[in-house]
Amino acid sequence: MSEGIVGKFNRQGFVVLRSLIPSDDAQRLAELVERRHRDPETHKAADSDFVRGNVGLMRMFEYHQAFRDLLVVEPVISLVEQILGSDCHVVAQNALRTPNGSGIVNWHIDDALFFPFLADAPAPFALSTALPCYSLNVMVVLSDVDDETHGPTQVVAASHLTGKAPEYSPALPSGVFPTSLLARAGDAYLVNSQTWHRGAQNKSGRTRYLLTTTYGRRFISQRFYPFLNYVMPQHVIAGASDHLLRVLGKHQKGPYG
Repeated sequence: MSEGIVGKFNRQGFVVLRSLIPSDDAQRLAELVERRHRDPETHKAADSDFVRGNVGLMRMFEYHQAFRDLLVVEPVISLVEQILGSDCHVVAQNALRTPNGSGIVNWHIDDALFFPFLADAPAPFALSTALPCYSLNVMVVLSDVDDETHGPTQVVAASHLTGKAPEYSPALPSGVFPTSLLARAGDAYLVNSQTWHRGAQNKSGRTRYLLTTTYGRRFISQRFYPFLNYVMPQHVIAGASDHLLRVLGKHQKGPYG
């Protein structure tokens, strides 16, 4: 079954997983996100990088063990390791709190464009084997996003195969159509970092909550501010399994050290 899910992910650049966690657990995580947002310490120091753009809350695994433990939740972590390799790690874990009128509305890919040569391939282009995936997002929905007004994550299917990045704007090129990932609290979806995506504007009267964990292959650097001087807090490491420690970044020695 996992091979079918991975195959679908490779073909369309995303895949939806229903009921990854119970809805009650999702609600509890949403409450924790809201609590962190309302904590004055979160907003106190601009250089602490706990919050970005008044929508993103950074490094949630530092805030509460419930977020840390989701880094290795099944069946997601097995799917991630099947796609990225058994030595992959977490690149970032951020919560998105999107009230009415907000959203990450510009279309984008995450990080660099990995395969620009695909843009010059003859159309229609078909791969005999799956294109390598170097990083992906696991997005766990923490509040119901069951119609377009709630600001769903939107993707363009198979856009990871185009060798192009979208214009950083709310508009798509003519003839390109998005897929809205409508979901219930506790659902999740995996999105290739090269897949065109955005968070549509929340036009409803309720706040949208989403937890986004980015995983990368071993050679993709982790993005924990302040980068050079980042030290994993001891409370994050305490009680962690060997598997979780590896996902957090405790690797064996390799070719470069």
